[in-house]
Amino acid sequence: MENYKNVPKYLYGLSPSQMDMFSTEDSPINRQSSKVTEETFSAAWNYSEHEGRSSLSGMEDAGATRCSMSARMYGGGGRDYERREGPPPDLPSILLDNRIVYLGMPIVPAVSELIIAQLIYLSWVDPDEPIYFYITSSGTLDENGEIVGSETDAFAIASYMALTKAKYYTINMGMAYGQAALLLSLGHKGKRGVTEYSFTKIHLPRVHRSSGATTDMWIKAKDLDLDSNNYIKLLAKGIGKPIEEIYEDVEGGKHFTAETAIEYGIADLVADYSYMGGLDDDDDDDLVFL
Repeated sequence: MENYKNVPKYLYGLSPSQMDMFSTEDSPINRQSSKVTEETFSAAWNYSEHEGRSSLSGMEDAGATRCSMSARMYGGGGRDYERREGPPPDLPSILLDNRIVYLGMPIVPAVSELIIAQLIYLSWVDPDEPIYFYITSSGTLDENGEIVGSETDAFAIASYMALTKAKYYTINMGMAYGQAALLLSLGHKGKRGVTEYSFTKIHLPRVHRSSGATTDMWIKAKDLDLDSNNYIKLLAKGIGKPIEEIYEDVEGGKHFTAETAIEYGIADLVADYSYMGGLDDDDDDDLVFL
């Protein structure tokens, strides 16, 4: 009973042999717990020490499997099985290292700031290499058709694309509406792709519904008129049609499937495996889009 009084309360209810497992210094529990530290518990340590695999058994002698994410993405594409030094990179960094920029939401100021920053970085790293621009965006509107962004943010991206030497390989992955369709059309001719079931829409810019002084409303009307003119001019440049024809089409809004977008001139081809990388069977290093 004297020994029992010295046992911590969280061990009450255990048998003497079970208590011995916790109280003996050389017990299995103590041996295992001594291996658990803040370092060994982190995901970064697991990637750097064990190639990102979840099982802790037999790791000392086993190499990374070809199906391991860390082996394919962090250890050299699953071919050399070399252990990667340091913590794993984040997914946006992996895409950026492969010169891939992804626009996956409405074009709001924070998004345009990030896109332009990525383009500046890629132009600095190599001004001649192409940039792969994936697009799935409703432009400056949200899914309900409400204005959430600004046309000038899209114009800023388009302007930087025109300033750089790099070719932009654009691809509509699902939808490209309004200003997103504009960016799609400004890609390098012959390398503007659309996926088979994607949709594209061109329409005139809009402004928030508001009321106020006549002067304020007049200023907003002038801003809208200027944005509309810039949008039509850039679309005409990307599509290759007269400004008058573009104006007639965007005034009421025009929808396109993959095939009709190609016919209209917004895109050049339906993206397939050959477009997504143009690989030979024995050439894995050219894989860019996948």
